[in-house]
Amino acid sequence: MTPVHILPLGGARLELLERVIPSVEQKIHRSTLLREIDFDTEQFYDDERSQYNSTKILLHLRQRYAGAGENDDARAIAVVPFDLYIPILTYVFGEAEVNGRVAVVSSYRLAPERYGLAPDANLFQSRFLKEILHELGHVFGLLHCISQECVMHSSSYVEEIDLKGDGYCESCAGIFEGNS
Repeated sequence: MTPVHILPLGGARLELLERVIPSVEQKIHRSTLLREIDFDTEQFYDDERSQYNSTKILLHLRQRYAGAGENDDARAIAVVPFDLYIPILTYVFGEAEVNGRVAVVSSYRLAPERYGLAPDANLFQSRFLKEILHELGHVFGLLHCISQECVMHSSSYVEEIDLKGDGYCESCAGIFEGNS
């Protein structure tokens, strides 16, 4: 089965990643490896927007990561603590190559305190897990799902992340049954 490498970049919180990895492995039926790589994220910072361009991160990650692992079939998801955008949107929680090799997820907009609420570690972790699973779903070929319970349902706002489930619907889960 295709392994998944989780790449903490730019000071991503390792303890948070270590807490969600078992759930990720259970949901995608793949082994995961927390792997630190040398990757300069500052070159993707946009001074005018005070954000990082996720598409440029993906392109660079794909070029640098392709063939860099011991398994050329490995998929990688970078995790960052800063705000991401794509040129046509104000922000994104993450971005992935559909049926590709790489994805990126940001924890920046997932903390309740960012929205004037009290800190809630469980809510933050739940949102973080859902976004990792969502972007990994894209990497393995899934598109947005119409089921509001499915983690592959589209989320433009953090409240929409809260409304969806933390797993794949039966239809979407089928992609992980094979040897993709």
